Amino acid sequence: MNSPKFLSVSIVNMYIHNVFLAEEMLHGIDVVGEVSGISVVRGHAYFTLKDKDAQIACNSFNCAKTYVPKNGELVIVRGSVSYYEKNGKLSLNADVIVPYGAGLIAMKLEELKNRLAAEGIFDASHKKSLPAYPKNVCVLTSSTGAVIKDIITTVRRYNDLIDISLYGVQVQGENSADSIVKALAITDKLGFDVIIIARGGGSQEDLMPFNDERLVRAVYQANTPIISAVGHETDYTLCDLAADVRAATPTAAAELVAFDVNELKRQLSDFSSKAKRALLDKAARASEGLKMVSGRMLSAATARITAAGAALSLSEKYCVSAADALLKEKKTRCENAVVRLGAANPASILEKGFFTLQAKSGRVRRISELSPGDEVTISSGDGQALATVNEITVNKK
Repeated sequence: MNSPKFLSVSIVNMYIHNVFLAEEMLHGIDVVGEVSGISVVRGHAYFTLKDKDAQIACNSFNCAKTYVPKNGELVIVRGSVSYYEKNGKLSLNADVIVPYGAGLIAMKLEELKNRLAAEGIFDASHKKSLPAYPKNVCVLTSSTGAVIKDIITTVRRYNDLIDISLYGVQVQGENSADSIVKALAITDKLGFDVIIIARGGGSQEDLMPFNDERLVRAVYQANTPIISAVGHETDYTLCDLAADVRAATPTAAAELVAFDVNELKRQLSDFSSKAKRALLDKAARASEGLKMVSGRMLSAATARITAAGAALSLSEKYCVSAADALLKEKKTRCENAVVRLGAANPASILEKGFFTLQAKSGRVRRISELSPGDEVTISSGDGQALATVNEITVNKK
């Protein structure tokens, strides 16, 4: 007979715990109910959350980090359902507790904020820089409030050059978000250097139009740099997060766009003076450098001229010497030629006792050229004689 199968309490409770742990629908949920039997022990709050039909035990560990409710108060608890294995107790572990009225608004706003952040609406990489010296500034705010006066007064304290245009919008009430969105769509196309969206302080409900998703997207998509100056220094809206620059107050926004003309003039004057000094210093250094280069060039030119003169003088000496040697050689050769020519001169030869014969046909070089009866002219060193050939004898070879 088979022994009965059974599970220990620990195994059952562990299984139940794991079931709750794996069920995603029971994590990060918002539960609304009335608080009952609250107690705070060592910084942890324990209470029951109930409605008319059911109740659930709640734990808020380190409750100082969130809202501590009162008995009978209607609240929204955001947390996860947990099953504690040791005592088999089911409970809702609270991460955030908020009063029901404000809680719904805060939770919806937080959800919208997270969704827009996931789209990159608030990313710094999309934000545009403000121009250093804006000329045309448009302010979207109430035309009757003190905000526009504060902005104009602050800007005029620094200069009279910036043109400030007011586009009156509704900054409070049911239609205010729609009013600002329409105004932004118009003014974004008018070529302003900066647009300021501004309103003074107010309650959370008063500032809710500046958390409107349509306005946030319009601010993100604007081509003109946007400054959001909504509420007081501690007030933050989604419009602030989407804008290119967030100013703590409308006055602070005016400080961002207003540039001090006198300070700018001083800076320009200082820059001009520095540039002039730098130019004069550079000119002086260039002049000194030119003098040095000129001196070096003059020294180099003088040295080269001197060297060239010496080389020319040496070349002249070589040329004169070579010419003398050549003339001497030519003279010697001429003298030798004269001697040779003198020796070969027929007159000289004749003076040595030789004679020449000249017939009518020309100079006689051979006896065979003559015939008996030819008249010939006999020339010698001391004169000439005419003769007639009587007889010719030719040597036989």
